[in-house]
Amino acid sequence: MADIINNIVGGRYYILELIGRGGSAIVYKARDIHNGGIYALKKYITSDPANRKRLLEGMERELEVLKNCTHPVLPKIFDLIKIEDAFFLVMEYIDGIDLKKYVDEYGTLSTKMLVKVMEQVCSGFYYLHSLSPAIVYRDLKPANIILCKDGRIKLIDFGIAKRYRTDIDVDKLALGSKGFAAPEQFGDSKGKGLYNTDIRADIYGIGTTMYYLKTSKTYNSVQGSKSLYSFKDYFKTSHKLRKIIKKCTRNNPDLRYQSCIEILCSIKTLHIIGK
Repeated sequence: MADIINNIVGGRYYILELIGRGGSAIVYKARDIHNGGIYALKKYITSDPANRKRLLEGMERELEVLKNCTHPVLPKIFDLIKIEDAFFLVMEYIDGIDLKKYVDEYGTLSTKMLVKVMEQVCSGFYYLHSLSPAIVYRDLKPANIILCKDGRIKLIDFGIAKRYRTDIDVDKLALGSKGFAAPEQFGDSKGKGLYNTDIRADIYGIGTTMYYLKTSKTYNSVQGSKSLYSFKDYFKTSHKLRKIIKKCTRNNPDLRYQSCIEILCSIKTLHIIGK
């Protein structure tokens, strides 16, 4: 199934065009030949047969996480199709641009726009974190936030999300995106140093994502051993926003905000026009 454009997948999804490509997945726009609806089909790919089980587990996890969730920032997910060595998630089609591309094309966000985006992100995470058991997303970054034409946002790619469990001591694998993920998501080459990551890993990701959206730089690439306040000339924004980002991104999870409601209350003080 090397070229599936203009072909039908799963007996009902006519592939219209390629709309996205990542490290392990390709996303297509498709039309349901039964009801005429437009969907996104996310096809996982690998050249290593050993990765087949891991990729399938990631897709099944994404399906399990999202199938019963209802929140405006969460995409609807409908089905998992398995065809030979190919796996497809059938998802809601989202017409928009991810915020990594947005920053690349249009520049960093104004504080006013940042507030609108992050209020929605925090609302979505509060919903996920309030479930029983809580869902920890673990992969917040600008590329995983889609900005729709009407200003709404959608979170995508729940492939490494997990349900928080108190009966385990550590995560099995170091997962997350370098430059955005919390330090506790990574261990050394032998896996030592991993934590049983909880909702505070997502809070760290909120901080690093806000930093990128205001600077176009990854937080960890400039943080080093210096305080964020050392970058006032580089990071030209309000003192309040720097303070929020710094509290989100404390290395010790106990020193961060402890819930997204706390961040949301702080963000609501940032209704400032312009940069």
